[in-house]
Amino acid sequence: MFENIRADIRTKQRWFLSEKSWFTRNVRIFLEPGTIAVIVYRYGRWVRGLRIPVVKQVLNLFYLLGKTFVVLGFGIYIPVGANIGKGFTIHNFSGIFICEATIGMDCIVFQGVTIGHLRGQPAPPTLGDNVVLAAGAKVLGSVTLGNNVVVGANSVVITNVPDSCTVMGVPAKIVSRQTNWIGEKLAGRASNY
Repeated sequence: MFENIRADIRTKQRWFLSEKSWFTRNVRIFLEPGTIAVIVYRYGRWVRGLRIPVVKQVLNLFYLLGKTFVVLGFGIYIPVGANIGKGFTIHNFSGIFICEATIGMDCIVFQGVTIGHLRGQPAPPTLGDNVVLAAGAKVLGSVTLGNNVVVGANSVVITNVPDSCTVMGVPAKIVSRQTNWIGEKLAGRASNY
């Protein structure tokens, strides 16, 4: 749990806070709704894996209180059934719904994003590594997004997207097949932390 939280914090620091003050990067980051939501999700996943029933029930109560606070206070819903890799970042908040999807490493989500499972579909969405979902993006159904994919603002993805693409529109269509800047940014900034 703590290793995942550290990776989530480092990703947010690299992407959004690298030019900010020490206080903002290391203290204020823990007061941001997106960071709190991710920490509550990681805690819930950890509690779910516990094997001691009494301890699990007590700790689950704290998770349920935290989850209720995040859903009602920030408008962010992430179930513990979602399988999310390290480096998950929510930048901004409100109107974010994530189903029990599989999400790779270093995924960045902005406000108003939905990752949803449609009734009748065999599986929830699967997102690769280094995926950016811009404000209002929707990923719906049993679709797969490859690595280094950017989904433009207010786009609706209902078909698979290959690696290193940018998609936009309703329904989303590929507008660029050379989206390598995400991985390059992560590799370039990794040496700074």
